[in-house]
Amino acid sequence: EIIFPPYNALQIQDILKKRAVQAFQEGAIQAGVIEKCSAYAAREHGDVRRAIDLLRVAGEVAERSGSTTINLSHLDEAERKVEADKIIDAVTNQPKQFQCVLYAILLIAPKNKNFFTGEIYEVYQTICKQTRFNVLTQRRISDILAELDMLGIINAKIISKGRYGRTREVALSCDQNIIIKLKEVLEKSLQLS
Repeated sequence: EIIFPPYNALQIQDILKKRAVQAFQEGAIQAGVIEKCSAYAAREHGDVRRAIDLLRVAGEVAERSGSTTINLSHLDEAERKVEADKIIDAVTNQPKQFQCVLYAILLIAPKNKNFFTGEIYEVYQTICKQTRFNVLTQRRISDILAELDMLGIINAKIISKGRYGRTREVALSCDQNIIIKLKEVLEKSLQLS
């Protein structure tokens, strides 16, 4: 088995500069863009493919805005777009039950900043009736909430209610634009629109 260590920011920067010469005209990338792009990729996984993809998306963002150069604001927007796409892809590849639980959270979130497993379960049951899916147990829903927490879509902390047991206090941890897009994607996937 061969294990490749992740690249550091300087290594990614060198590779990215070589690729940028091939992909973009001279002067098309403002100073600091490649460095920041490298830092983003090194911070996450040390994956050069991520850095190349991020620079490509920044180029597309710049082109759409009518700019002839890629600047730091284009890179920041590209970072948000790539992050959103990653979350959307992760959700669309999950089972329908997982999607139902997330959709229940998205329905509750505008009304409450923080909410509990029981509230999610009630809305989830309603969604299951609409979609004609079998209702999973509250224990299984709790497992799905833990998965959503690991994906970074929600923050879920277990709190004790004394003699009433334990529950999860849940809050969305996604940007509002991602939430809107997730809702659209889930409505289409679950055929709720």
